[in-house]
Amino acid sequence: MKKTPMWKVHEDAGARMTDFAGFYLPVSYTGIDDEIIKTRENVSIVEVSDMGRFSLKGKYASKLMELLTPRDISAMPDMKCGYTYYLNENGGYRDDTIVGKLNSENWFNVCNAGEQTEKVLAWIGQFVKIFEEWTNEPIEFKDWTDETTMFAVQGPNYQVILDNLGVPDTKRWQIVDAEVEGCKCLFTGTGYTGEMGFEVVIFDSSVENPEKGIKVWNAILEAGKEVGIALCGLGARDALRIEAGLPLYGEDIHEKVNPIETGYDFSIFCKHDKEPFYFGKEAILKAKKEGVKIKHVGIILKEKGIPRADYDILNTAGEKIGYMVNGVRSPILNNVGIGMGYVDIEYAKPGTEVLIQIRKNQVKAEISSLPFYDQKKWGWKREA
Repeated sequence: MKKTPMWKVHEDAGARMTDFAGFYLPVSYTGIDDEIIKTRENVSIVEVSDMGRFSLKGKYASKLMELLTPRDISAMPDMKCGYTYYLNENGGYRDDTIVGKLNSENWFNVCNAGEQTEKVLAWIGQFVKIFEEWTNEPIEFKDWTDETTMFAVQGPNYQVILDNLGVPDTKRWQIVDAEVEGCKCLFTGTGYTGEMGFEVVIFDSSVENPEKGIKVWNAILEAGKEVGIALCGLGARDALRIEAGLPLYGEDIHEKVNPIETGYDFSIFCKHDKEPFYFGKEAILKAKKEGVKIKHVGIILKEKGIPRADYDILNTAGEKIGYMVNGVRSPILNNVGIGMGYVDIEYAKPGTEVLIQIRKNQVKAEISSLPFYDQKKWGWKREA
């Protein structure tokens, strides 16, 4: 297993550790349910250094980003970031990513971990070389993954921590360049829980030299002491993102499904008819025009149980109409079983009754809109 800069800190804090995509990371500290509730009601911190981080810098960096993603890159303001994805020629996902625009010639991106990082970097690297030959202008393409540490701080009380650190509010999608304890950091108003919060990249912090990451981690814990910031592991983080209906690469999205099938087409972030050309455009426009045969949906059980990946989804006559890709028990939804999966398009409407084959039992369920929770009570849209 590959270790992250904070591995010893997690062990010393009593975390239960596991192998996650080849990384040695904490599953939980005080229990998954406890960490979910503390994140939703207060604020928590989790290390996410396994995520890939890279930058593109140069005169034609924005032009390259336009080619790689369906996002309207030219319309992004400086010091803003946003969600988008890289597609293959069939419209399937190479990966999804957060793109950050420091200025028109400097982009900082976060992609998925491990093999995904390697795949994305190799793919983009080909086009960097082509652009350099075509324009006769250099593009500095740098992988920061092993030279940085990254944390996510999520929950409604996140701003208390920023205030105590003396860092401006990241709000949603804002980028803030700041120092904490003399350490160079990049803060972004992003996260993977459905809650308000921020993610922070700490530079010059590696497995071999983790001191700066540890300094910032301790500073965040001290800044959050007055509100009782919690330590959070990957178990809670996965459940939180499922409650919020957020996709995970390799489960909800992958090379063989497209954004029209997943429903994560996000017109606010991605303009599929944009000019100029971007990879996957022809396939996506065709899928939008002709329609799709399957759809990614939320599933909520009406009886006791937990839907899990690869469980069959059946119609009320007991015929297979799809399959689950994940599932958890949600403590904020009275411990009901929830998850996401793919069904034939005619069964994708929220409220449709279905069955989940859980071992020998057919458990009653229904198609749910996403996120699963009441947005007036939970998540970044919650009412004050």
